[in-house]
Amino acid sequence: MKKQDSLYMQVYDYYRGLIESGKMHNGEKIPSIRYSSAQLGVSKTTIEQAYMCLCDDGYLVPRKQSGYYVSRRAEQKKSDSGKSTQVVKNRIVYDFASSGVDSESFDLSLWRRYVKSALRQTERLLSYGEPQGESELREEIALFARQNRNCVCDSSNIIIGAGVQSLLHILCPLISERKSIAFSDPDYIQGVTVFSDHGFKISKTFSTADIIYTSPSRKTRWGETLSVSERFKLAEYAASSNKLIIEDDYGSEFRYVNKPTPSLQGLSGGENTVYLGTFSKLLLPSIRISYMILPPELNEKYREVAPVYNQTVSKADQIALCSFIRDGHLSAQIRKSRKLYLQKSKILCDLLTENFEDKVTIDKTDSPLFVKASFKTDISLSLLLNKCEKEGLAIIPISGKTGKTEIAFSVSAISTEKMEKGVQLLKKFF
Repeated sequence: MKKQDSLYMQVYDYYRGLIESGKMHNGEKIPSIRYSSAQLGVSKTTIEQAYMCLCDDGYLVPRKQSGYYVSRRAEQKKSDSGKSTQVVKNRIVYDFASSGVDSESFDLSLWRRYVKSALRQTERLLSYGEPQGESELREEIALFARQNRNCVCDSSNIIIGAGVQSLLHILCPLISERKSIAFSDPDYIQGVTVFSDHGFKISKTFSTADIIYTSPSRKTRWGETLSVSERFKLAEYAASSNKLIIEDDYGSEFRYVNKPTPSLQGLSGGENTVYLGTFSKLLLPSIRISYMILPPELNEKYREVAPVYNQTVSKADQIALCSFIRDGHLSAQIRKSRKLYLQKSKILCDLLTENFEDKVTIDKTDSPLFVKASFKTDISLSLLLNKCEKEGLAIIPISGKTGKTEIAFSVSAISTEKMEKGVQLLKKFF
């Protein structure tokens, strides 16, 4: 398994290097999967997995029955992912801005046992996987989505893919008659990239768009959510104005309340809404397994073209995840992760109060992954961010006014030890 991961990452790094160095340009077609397989001496599955990761990260865009092409946003990706940015990233020591996961939140040894068990199913692994995803896994996901997110679905309208972007590449041709899309988070560069490369106009407001892309369980970077009443209003507005909703439900399991707010997809009765879910935050970001629930009219269109798409998630990983969910470990993982992040949020709140005393006010967020705080200070937000960057401290800026600065802190990836040292460093800037 590790060898396979190493191979596809080598292919990924090879082509990313060509793009970032300017040796491959915007609109240029890269070698076919078959040709690259022969040229690099690795399997077609490995090449395809690498290509899909490049698509997910905005370097490539697939074109139906044509191949893969360098994205026209590759130039922007090159500047965002170039050497200077990498140097800054490498200097981050106290990361209160990361969306990663805590190493203690997931039992990797348990996952390895399920992967090893899947790899022993020789007969199943000798054939290609189902384009839509393994039926057993889709059934488990449907049950999970119905019970935990009130989704209206069954295994027939669920599609599995290696990350949300790979699923969006499948979705875009199905909704090509709609010409424009608006994002609730315009900084979601991965989504903007996909839709731009498929020819959609990016609108600034919902009223001027044919498609509404929203993450109601993460309305802001610091975890605020749309209330049930706000979700009902959005669903009613979309239905009355014939707008399609794409609900990216990333992070919905991490709320202070035990039961997450109902999904837009469920509130709309499964109509006029495409639901996107992922296991990256619940398990590990490197386990790239996501799923999409299509409404009936789009599911019919998908069935017509499904045979031309290849499944981007390895069959072994799908078998492993299916057994993992079926044995109750996913539910246990949600409880374990929520408890861990609740504990870390409390520790951070205590550290801020201890170090800043009456100069800080802790504002409750909807998610245990984040802590939001207001500081009494005369330092400008831009100067504070500059000081933080120089000292390797990453935070989430919210607003800066005379005498008051608002900051959010993510506790998802930073260790408790670094959390304490990071707060002490932050105190020196005020």
